[in-house]
Amino acid sequence: MSTVEHTNLIERFTSADDDACEAAAIVLGHQGPSGLSALVELLAADEADARFWAVRGLWANGAPEAVEMLIKALSDPEEMIRSGAALALGELKTAAAVEMLAHLLTTDTSESGSHAADALAKIGQPAAQALIEAVQDEHPWVRVRAAKALVPVESKQAIPALFQALDDDSYMVRHHAEEALARMGVGQMVYFKV
Repeated sequence: MSTVEHTNLIERFTSADDDACEAAAIVLGHQGPSGLSALVELLAADEADARFWAVRGLWANGAPEAVEMLIKALSDPEEMIRSGAALALGELKTAAAVEMLAHLLTTDTSESGSHAADALAKIGQPAAQALIEAVQDEHPWVRVRAAKALVPVESKQAIPALFQALDDDSYMVRHHAEEALARMGVGQMVYFKV
């Protein structure tokens, strides 16, 4: 794809038509190294919309360099960029992003933190330890997110923390802990660590 064609795709990002923007981002993402280079450049743009669509293109690309840029985007000042990057990393099941996603989960009170929890749930077992630590956090909003994320992970190593969470002050933490335990077939039985 030529530079002119890249420029034409990038110009679509200023459109009010989200479908056209997303289609352009995906096409750019599928262009290999030349598309990736254009997306990396866009990720540094001042305009938040351009960065958002760059994240979508990087997700479509999925190459290791694209994943690195998505992890960096978790620190973007704009919530929609952090959220988009978290969602992309979850869909890509990027275990290398666990530390940054866990940080976002425990420090960001916006939707980005919730999206980070969702991403960790999709990553699964590689994220279990980070979620176990988060379910014991001092902040109830962190514990709720972590307990909910542990449900689909079905981590046996989370059983002690989930049993402890059954006594949490937050009803939602208790609800998700119970759901996670039931999903693993543990339920309300007595658990002894051996």
